[in-house]
Amino acid sequence: MLSEIKDKIVSIMYSLERPALFKDIKDQINISTDALKRELSDLEKEGVIKRIKGRYILTEKGKELAKKLSS
Repeated sequence: MLSEIKDKIVSIMYSLERPALFKDIKDQINISTDALKRELSDLEKEGVIKRIKGRYILTEKGKELAKKLSS
């Protein structure tokens, strides 16, 4: 498990079932733009998400985490 905010981001991304735009995530979470950028950057460094062409996807590690969070 990660921080509460990071867990929420992972859950949002998992529920979308497609690569997520920054706006997709921002619209569903109540934190500032700068804070969300930091959290996404941290998740990327931790190997939970990947950024490809302006979209965010869960890595295998991220998908496993999301499954645990949803159960």
